[in-house]
Amino acid sequence: MLRRSALIAACLVAFAATAAERPRVVVVKSAALGPYAQVMAGFSAEAKATVEEVTLQEGVQAVEAAFKQVAQSKPALVLAVGPAAAVGARRQFSDVPVIFVMVPYFQKYELDGQNVTGIALTSDLSLEFSALKATWPQAKRVGVLADQRYSRKYLEDAAAVAQAAGLSLVPVDLDSPQKVEKALATAKGKVDALVIISDKTVGNAAVVERLLAFAQAEKLPAVGLVPSQVGRGALFVLSPAPLAIGQQAGRLANRILVEKVDPGALAVVSPEGVELHVDLGQAAKLGARDSFGAEVLRFAAQKGLPIKAVE
Repeated sequence: MLRRSALIAACLVAFAATAAERPRVVVVKSAALGPYAQVMAGFSAEAKATVEEVTLQEGVQAVEAAFKQVAQSKPALVLAVGPAAAVGARRQFSDVPVIFVMVPYFQKYELDGQNVTGIALTSDLSLEFSALKATWPQAKRVGVLADQRYSRKYLEDAAAVAQAAGLSLVPVDLDSPQKVEKALATAKGKVDALVIISDKTVGNAAVVERLLAFAQAEKLPAVGLVPSQVGRGALFVLSPAPLAIGQQAGRLANRILVEKVDPGALAVVSPEGVELHVDLGQAAKLGARDSFGAEVLRFAAQKGLPIKAVE
């Protein structure tokens, strides 16, 4: 009995020592949202670290106080979840690695720095183009609203991806949110579908709303960027699953903490796990509910994607 007790005690001491050696990571969430909690769960499961959690409260002073407290605790790494957390972490930390996630249109927040990297909410559009080709075969010319000053290379790469899918990408230049009406006027009658991307100028709530309204008025299928755009005019959205984002962030953290990779050398990466959000009601408005529904199911099955549908 004494030997067993001694063995248990030794195991507990070894476990405590191992836990003490693990780097400490603070996850800062912009708000208490369900998807952010899923990110936290995925990250905690993958990261080889002791993970602590902070949820920002509303108000500039509360946010500043929260980040000062996090800084005083000297974490080995900060995972910033959501825009407010990402911007605050970039401002607060210059010598602590920061990973940002769940930041739509991350380019507009200037989340750059030698200690900052993250996971985007967008990809190279290959999956979006494949989905559009499979579910809406009558679409040949795909309009993409973007600011050439920031997204020229992205558009060039996307054009090659579109061509490989048998589609033609039609850039619609927008260099100011105030010029959205003029930009959309140039696209009228020249595109069969629209794809919304993450862009520093397009990442504006008013611009996105006008783009979705234009798609509805012109009876065009619109591929959205985030799930909230389904039900507001987007036909479908291919969105990263929050749990998968958290797991991916955990693996990225391990590269920094365990493999000692410089975060400044790690480019912002595309998401790995994706969910398909569809609006069957919007398909009906466009006159293709039944055919769209059948093709969506076929496409999702082929790609192994979970589907979330609204009417």
